[in-house]
Amino acid sequence: MTRHFQGGGIMKLKALMLAAAMAVAAPVVAAQQAGNESASSNAAPAIPAPPAGMGQVVFYRSGMMGALVSCRVHENSQVVNRLPPGRYFIHQTAPGAHEYSVRSEATDRLRIEVEEGETHYVRCAIGMGIGMGRPNLSPQNREDFDRRGRGLDLVPPRDPNAD
Repeated sequence: MTRHFQGGGIMKLKALMLAAAMAVAAPVVAAQQAGNESASSNAAPAIPAPPAGMGQVVFYRSGMMGALVSCRVHENSQVVNRLPPGRYFIHQTAPGAHEYSVRSEATDRLRIEVEEGETHYVRCAIGMGIGMGRPNLSPQNREDFDRRGRGLDLVPPRDPNAD
């Protein structure tokens, strides 16, 4: 009986030592994870290359100005995707001329010539309007996206059955 108790005592001692080691290591792991998260939020999201035979347009909205105004991006009369503040989405498309628009009390249009393998960057900003803010699409470069894109979250692809 004493032997069984001693074996159980050793197991308890090992469990206590393991718990103590984990308690010491937990703050270090948490600090490393926090450092990794802050490092990743200090960089703009990585944008993969478009699929073969396609080009792409990265739409982003970095500021909180006009948070209540929608920046819903259209191509022709179809909604491509919505763009809330602090978000971005990647629109993969066939090469050729494309015209995108956003609207509230006024409509803004942007025409882009997309080439195969090419990535364009377009920023949606909200300007002052008479009754409400006006969304504006402006072509940008990768450097602007890198500067303004820190901490942006990806908008999932739009469900064509929505709306």
